[in-house]
Amino acid sequence: MKKIITMAYLSAAVLGATMTFTSCGSNNDEPKGEVVETGTKVNPLRVFTGGMPVSFGDATILKNIKGQVSTIQSNHEIVTFEYKDMSTHASEAQPQVVMTIKNGEVTRVCNLYLGKDGFVKHCDETKIVDGSVTRKETWDFTYNNDGQLLTMLRGRRNKKTTIKYQDGNIVETTTTKAGYSNSYKIFYTSESTLSPIVNKGCLMLFDYTLGIDMDEMQYAYYAGLLG
Repeated sequence: MKKIITMAYLSAAVLGATMTFTSCGSNNDEPKGEVVETGTKVNPLRVFTGGMPVSFGDATILKNIKGQVSTIQSNHEIVTFEYKDMSTHASEAQPQVVMTIKNGEVTRVCNLYLGKDGFVKHCDETKIVDGSVTRKETWDFTYNNDGQLLTMLRGRRNKKTTIKYQDGNIVETTTTKAGYSNSYKIFYTSESTLSPIVNKGCLMLFDYTLGIDMDEMQYAYYAGLLG
């Protein structure tokens, strides 16, 4: 079954003044304002070129002294990031970043393996309930030459999302899994919105406006780890 949904962005009030309809994460975007030390290669200002967000929804974003996201805390979850020092990292088989998500008795440990631009290329996720491992999951990501997220593959469900760009902007997303395909087409103007709204904050609401179900990987995005 194939389902196509057409989406148009009509209201700046709903999305907020910091929202943008231009995809971010280009290698040509130079970080501004803050300097992240070498080692992990993680610099969220490559993605959030207008400055780091301090919150989203009911979640608050905290940073370490290097300007990297250290904690994301909401009313129901707390997410922490541990960055490995690549200058002393013994093996590429080990994760460069460990993201831990805690929600009551449930803990998800996400071992993140980074590519050359400091973006996640693979994730091994382990779900732990009351101290016992209940599920394991894998995620794989690819990017285009501008460092923008191109595909996301969720291994356990064999669920793949592909993002199509035009002039640097997302124009279509397609998610497929066994016997199912779901597509969203994105437009930036309409009869009431004649000019695209400039996205000064370089924020992308993947779940809410682009039809991409990222689940726990949304936290990696807000840490500047998904291009």
